[in-house]
Amino acid sequence: MCAGVPPSGQPERVREIAIREFTPPDEAPVERLLDAELGERDQARLGEMHDVLALPGFCAWLGPRIRGVATYALDKDRAELAAIAVSSDHRFVGIGSALIEAVASTVAAQGGRQLWLVTTNDNVDALRLYQRRGFHLARLHSRAIDRARELKPTIPLLGRYGIPMRDELILIRPLP
Repeated sequence: MCAGVPPSGQPERVREIAIREFTPPDEAPVERLLDAELGERDQARLGEMHDVLALPGFCAWLGPRIRGVATYALDKDRAELAAIAVSSDHRFVGIGSALIEAVASTVAAQGGRQLWLVTTNDNVDALRLYQRRGFHLARLHSRAIDRARELKPTIPLLGRYGIPMRDELILIRPLP
Protein backbone atom coordinates (compact mmCIF):
# COMPACT_ATOMS: atom_id res chain seq x y z
CA MET A 1 0.00 0.00 0.00
CA CYS A 2 1.09 3.51 -0.69
CA ALA A 3 -0.03 6.42 1.42
CA GLY A 4 0.64 10.11 1.18
CA VAL A 5 0.45 12.69 3.89
CA PRO A 6 -3.17 12.60 5.04
CA PRO A 7 -4.98 15.92 5.25
CA SER A 8 -5.59 17.14 8.78
CA GLY A 9 -8.39 15.36 10.58
CA GLN A 10 -8.22 12.17 8.54
CA PRO A 11 -7.25 8.78 9.96
CA GLU A 12 -3.64 7.66 9.82
CA ARG A 13 -2.66 4.97 7.34
CA VAL A 14 -5.01 2.01 7.64
CA ARG A 15 -3.42 -1.39 8.20
CA GLU A 16 -6.59 -3.38 8.85
CA ILE A 17 -8.02 -3.18 5.34
CA ALA A 18 -9.64 -6.39 4.10
CA ILE A 19 -9.94 -6.62 0.32
CA ARG A 20 -12.35 -9.17 -1.10
CA GLU A 21 -14.25 -9.75 -4.30
CA PHE A 22 -17.42 -7.79 -4.86
CA THR A 23 -20.51 -10.00 -4.32
CA PRO A 24 -24.26 -9.42 -4.88
CA PRO A 25 -24.94 -8.69 -1.16
CA ASP A 26 -22.39 -5.84 -1.41
CA GLU A 27 -24.37 -4.05 -4.13
CA ALA A 28 -26.54 -1.80 -1.93
CA PRO A 29 -23.74 -0.42 0.30
CA VAL A 30 -21.42 -0.08 -2.70
CA GLU A 31 -24.10 1.79 -4.62
CA ARG A 32 -24.45 4.20 -1.68
CA LEU A 33 -20.67 4.70 -1.70
CA LEU A 34 -20.66 5.38 -5.45
CA ASP A 35 -23.59 7.80 -5.09
CA ALA A 36 -21.64 9.73 -2.46
CA GLU A 37 -18.23 9.68 -4.13
CA LEU A 38 -18.83 9.42 -7.90
CA GLY A 39 -22.37 10.68 -8.31
CA GLU A 40 -23.85 7.25 -9.09
CA ARG A 41 -23.12 3.81 -10.48
CA ASP A 42 -23.72 4.86 -14.09
CA GLN A 43 -20.59 6.57 -15.36
CA ALA A 44 -20.06 8.44 -18.62
CA ARG A 45 -16.71 7.93 -20.30
CA LEU A 46 -15.42 8.04 -23.85
CA GLY A 47 -18.87 9.00 -25.14
CA GLU A 48 -20.73 6.07 -23.56
CA MET A 49 -22.59 5.27 -20.34
CA HIS A 50 -21.48 2.32 -18.21
CA ASP A 51 -23.01 0.65 -15.17
CA VAL A 52 -19.82 0.01 -13.22
CA LEU A 53 -21.58 -2.29 -10.74
CA ALA A 54 -22.41 -4.74 -13.52
CA LEU A 55 -18.68 -5.58 -13.58
CA PRO A 56 -16.50 -7.73 -11.34
CA GLY A 57 -14.47 -5.98 -8.70
CA PHE A 58 -13.29 -5.69 -5.14
CA CYS A 59 -14.50 -4.07 -1.94
CA ALA A 60 -12.26 -2.66 0.78
CA TRP A 61 -13.61 -3.42 4.22
CA LEU A 62 -12.57 -1.68 7.39
CA GLY A 63 -14.29 -3.45 10.23
CA PRO A 64 -17.94 -4.08 9.30
CA ARG A 65 -18.16 -1.32 6.65
CA ILE A 66 -17.20 -1.02 3.02
CA ARG A 67 -14.83 1.94 2.64
CA GLY A 68 -13.84 1.49 -1.01
CA VAL A 69 -14.64 -0.28 -4.25
CA ALA A 70 -12.94 -0.92 -7.59
CA THR A 71 -14.50 -2.57 -10.65
CA TYR A 72 -12.89 -3.66 -13.88
CA ALA A 73 -13.65 -5.04 -17.34
CA LEU A 74 -11.21 -7.50 -18.91
CA ASP A 75 -11.12 -7.67 -22.70
CA LYS A 76 -8.53 -10.16 -23.99
CA ASP A 77 -5.18 -8.90 -22.70
CA ARG A 78 -6.35 -5.40 -21.63
CA ALA A 79 -8.52 -4.45 -18.68
CA GLU A 80 -10.21 -1.19 -17.84
CA LEU A 81 -10.24 -0.03 -14.24
CA ALA A 82 -13.85 1.09 -14.69
CA ALA A 83 -14.42 2.65 -11.28
CA ILE A 84 -12.57 3.24 -8.07
CA ALA A 85 -14.06 5.04 -5.10
CA VAL A 86 -12.94 5.47 -1.51
CA SER A 87 -15.11 7.05 1.16
CA SER A 88 -14.05 10.66 1.63
CA ASP A 89 -13.26 10.15 5.33
CA HIS A 90 -10.82 7.30 4.53
CA ARG A 91 -8.74 8.69 1.67
CA PHE A 92 -4.94 8.96 1.67
CA VAL A 93 -4.49 5.89 3.87
CA GLY A 94 -3.79 3.14 1.33
CA ILE A 95 -7.28 1.89 0.43
CA GLY A 96 -7.12 3.08 -3.20
CA SER A 97 -3.68 1.53 -3.63
CA ALA A 98 -4.84 -1.78 -2.17
CA LEU A 99 -7.83 -1.85 -4.51
CA ILE A 100 -5.70 -1.05 -7.57
CA GLU A 101 -3.23 -3.80 -6.66
CA ALA A 102 -6.06 -6.33 -6.18
CA VAL A 103 -7.39 -5.52 -9.66
CA ALA A 104 -3.91 -5.52 -11.23
CA SER A 105 -2.97 -8.93 -9.76
CA THR A 106 -6.30 -10.48 -10.73
CA VAL A 107 -6.09 -9.13 -14.29
CA ALA A 108 -2.46 -10.29 -14.64
CA ALA A 109 -3.38 -13.76 -13.34
CA GLN A 110 -6.07 -13.93 -16.05
CA GLY A 111 -3.55 -13.09 -18.78
CA GLY A 112 -4.02 -9.33 -18.84
CA ARG A 113 -0.97 -7.36 -19.93
CA GLN A 114 -2.31 -3.84 -19.48
CA LEU A 115 -4.60 -1.98 -17.11
CA TRP A 116 -6.09 1.31 -18.32
CA LEU A 117 -8.50 3.90 -16.99
CA VAL A 118 -10.24 7.16 -17.76
CA THR A 119 -10.26 10.08 -15.37
CA THR A 120 -11.00 13.78 -15.62
CA ASN A 121 -8.61 16.71 -15.69
CA ASP A 122 -9.79 17.98 -12.28
CA ASN A 123 -9.09 14.72 -10.45
CA VAL A 124 -5.62 15.68 -9.24
CA ASP A 125 -5.66 13.46 -6.13
CA ALA A 126 -6.48 10.44 -8.28
CA LEU A 127 -3.82 11.39 -10.85
CA ARG A 128 -1.30 11.40 -8.03
CA LEU A 129 -2.46 7.96 -6.88
CA TYR A 130 -2.48 6.45 -10.36
CA GLN A 131 0.98 7.67 -11.25
CA ARG A 132 2.37 6.38 -7.95
CA ARG A 133 0.80 3.00 -8.75
CA GLY A 134 2.59 2.71 -12.12
CA PHE A 135 0.15 4.36 -14.53
CA HIS A 136 1.32 6.85 -17.14
CA LEU A 137 -0.60 9.42 -19.15
CA ALA A 138 -1.35 8.03 -22.61
CA ARG A 139 -4.03 10.23 -24.21
CA LEU A 140 -6.00 13.40 -23.73
CA HIS A 141 -9.57 13.73 -24.98
CA SER A 142 -9.98 17.49 -25.01
CA ARG A 143 -13.48 18.74 -24.17
CA ALA A 144 -14.79 15.18 -23.75
CA ILE A 145 -16.63 16.15 -20.56
CA ASP A 146 -18.63 18.74 -22.48
CA ARG A 147 -19.84 15.89 -24.71
CA ALA A 148 -20.35 13.54 -21.73
CA ARG A 149 -22.81 16.03 -20.22
CA GLU A 150 -25.11 15.34 -23.16
CA LEU A 151 -25.36 11.74 -21.86
CA LYS A 152 -25.26 12.62 -18.17
CA PRO A 153 -26.38 16.20 -17.48
CA THR A 154 -25.63 15.84 -13.75
CA ILE A 155 -21.87 16.07 -14.37
CA PRO A 156 -20.86 19.31 -12.64
CA LEU A 157 -19.11 22.17 -14.42
CA LEU A 158 -16.55 22.50 -11.64
CA GLY A 159 -14.69 19.59 -10.16
CA ARG A 160 -12.32 19.18 -7.28
CA TYR A 161 -10.45 22.28 -6.12
CA GLY A 162 -12.71 24.47 -8.29
CA ILE A 163 -11.07 23.19 -11.49
CA PRO A 164 -13.37 23.30 -14.55
CA MET A 165 -14.16 19.75 -15.70
CA ARG A 166 -13.42 19.60 -19.41
CA ASP A 167 -11.16 16.76 -20.47
CA GLU A 168 -10.84 13.01 -20.15
CA LEU A 169 -7.40 11.56 -19.58
CA ILE A 170 -6.44 7.97 -20.43
CA LEU A 171 -3.80 6.40 -18.21
CA ILE A 172 -2.16 3.02 -18.82
CA ARG A 173 -0.24 0.62 -16.59
CA PRO A 174 1.68 -2.29 -18.10
CA LEU A 175 1.27 -5.54 -16.17
CA PRO A 176 3.95 -8.22 -15.75
